[in-house]
Amino acid sequence: MKISSYNITDVGYHYVGLRVLADELASREEQLQAISRGVFKYVSDRALRLMLPEPKGNFSTVGEKVCQELVHFQFARFEKGVYELTDSGKETLSLLNNRRFSELRRTMIYAHLATYDNLRGVVHRHMEVGSVWRGVIEADQFNTPDYLERLLTPTFGEKAGEKAAEIRAEGQLTPKKTEDAVNERVVDKLFTNYSYSLTLFRALCDRLVSLRLLNIRRASVHECEFAKSYSPCVLKDPPRPWYRKLDIPLSPYSTYTVLLSEPDMKDRATLNTVLAGMEDAFANLESKAGYYHLPDVRDHVCELLKLPEAAFDEGVNALLDESPPRLSAGLRYEGISARRKPLVRNNSSQIHNLIRRT
Repeated sequence: MKISSYNITDVGYHYVGLRVLADELASREEQLQAISRGVFKYVSDRALRLMLPEPKGNFSTVGEKVCQELVHFQFARFEKGVYELTDSGKETLSLLNNRRFSELRRTMIYAHLATYDNLRGVVHRHMEVGSVWRGVIEADQFNTPDYLERLLTPTFGEKAGEKAAEIRAEGQLTPKKTEDAVNERVVDKLFTNYSYSLTLFRALCDRLVSLRLLNIRRASVHECEFAKSYSPCVLKDPPRPWYRKLDIPLSPYSTYTVLLSEPDMKDRATLNTVLAGMEDAFANLESKAGYYHLPDVRDHVCELLKLPEAAFDEGVNALLDESPPRLSAGLRYEGISARRKPLVRNNSSQIHNLIRRT
């Protein structure tokens, strides 16, 4: 099966759906409206907590999409005019309600990779090629003669000029349309097994980030900015002791195996490894008044250690919770965005985007 919806960009939408269907509302329409309202609240609350802009739209159609996917995962079925949870759906909801998050993530990863061929294709291809460099257009460079070539070089190498000429032949494009033209060619070049629109590809990448199967960091090369995506998972030869194998039967004759990066941030040795990675980041990044920009540190450490971004945040929280803490954190209001998220403190509404060694 191929996923075609770009409405669902976060596995949290499915968790909203599971809880709504457990309430056994009287009609399908009530269920869909309740899920849409729940997703809107989930996204709005997260934006407020992280000091991000309010979400666009009202998510009025997302309820149907969520229910359809829960059926695809065999977590729900449509019976007598309403959606209801299957036994598997009830077990998954129990993991969520009991905060058994590690088991819950594995369940959702299994469901996604077993169900959607093209979503599995995105994460698999990232593991094969190492990373995907999507260009980010900067206004002050837009009219520089060789700018397109530099944006295309990480993917196309010596053929970057040829691809740049194709884009220029399309006429005078706006910066946004130029960025899309660049990245459409990047996606078409690297992902050949399935056809992905750029909108769908972005949505799949965002969902894979929420599943901890993909990271997207900011990167600079050739004096250009990129959204660089890569997977902390591997297909073989795990680089760290915290990798766990997941086998997914695709048919009676075929099993897909992936090694998930699942560090336990309650483990002292793992925390020491994370701290060592942060020391490496501090040695390679610039500080201001002794503090380092936490999203930059996150980018550096996650790629160095192949940590999921959310796992890094768990590790930093654990280090801040130590007595005495080995790190201290601060907040600077500038530089917060959906791609440069601050750290949310454990059991608190506090956020931080500055970090330093104590």
